[in-house]
Amino acid sequence: MHELSVAQSMMAVALENAAANNAKKILRIELVVGNMSGVSVDALRFAFDAVKADTIAGNAALVIQETAAAAHCAACGANFEAGQYDFFCPACGAPVLPKGGDELYVKELEIE
Repeated sequence: MHELSVAQSMMAVALENAAANNAKKILRIELVVGNMSGVSVDALRFAFDAVKADTIAGNAALVIQETAAAAHCAACGANFEAGQYDFFCPACGAPVLPKGGDELYVKELEIE
């Protein structure tokens, strides 16, 4: 479960930024997670609960903004949201190359 290491890295970023701003508490951490990042949102939430214990983020809320890859079909002009295994246009069957959806970063921290 690599989501644990993702949660640990996210917490390290949050704690480092909180310390740099003399924060006493982290109230909320907002993440952006793409559907092509290979991260399970449910597993990440579980891991977050484990890593936040005994830190200044102990009561912090985790807000996850999920993003999806997009695809454009050069053959028929269709635009669509692509899933992890969508490599063909649903309209005409031509091959497509999805773009984006690989995001994985801390977007915002709310500290006190």
